[in-house]
Amino acid sequence: MCYQVKCGSCGKSTWAGCGRHVASVHRQIPQGQHCACRDWPGVAPAGDKAAAAEGPSSTSVCTIL
Repeated sequence: MCYQVKCGSCGKSTWAGCGRHVASVHRQIPQGQHCACRDWPGVAPAGDKAAAAEGPSSTSVCTIL
């Protein structure tokens, strides 16, 4: 289970735990209070809101000959 902790470097909120519940921790932290010292797996970057809203935007085609 993941949970919110205070970053020792910047003092903002980050996560600790197994890494499978990072998105739920991210949603609980107010905008602008997220630590940027560590990655947030499964969470779209703040500047990439359009991509997060639309979901995957690329498609791929595999042709087997």
